[in-house]
Amino acid sequence: MSLLLLGLFVLAIGLMFSLYRNHNRKKAVLWGPVRSANILKIHSYRSFGILATVRFKDEQVPHIGDRLHEGGNIYEITGVVDTDPALEHPNNTWDCRLVKI
Repeated sequence: MSLLLLGLFVLAIGLMFSLYRNHNRKKAVLWGPVRSANILKIHSYRSFGILATVRFKDEQVPHIGDRLHEGGNIYEITGVVDTDPALEHPNNTWDCRLVKI
């Protein structure tokens, strides 16, 4: 009987520790840098996320993992559609795959 209680106690402590680590990790992700952008056109909603044309308000090239803020929502870039490098993107406009956070 005491071995069962000891096992349950160890399991409960392990679960609490796991939940604490997971909560702090999610909280740290939300405090990262966020870029300001406008979503011009949403092309499709898929299981992997949203495919949209995005215009960034800064001059930087978007990278996977960047976060952007638009209309009170925060999105994470999971992919950037590569186009012909000879063509210049007008006004910092890129086709990106996004996931709403």
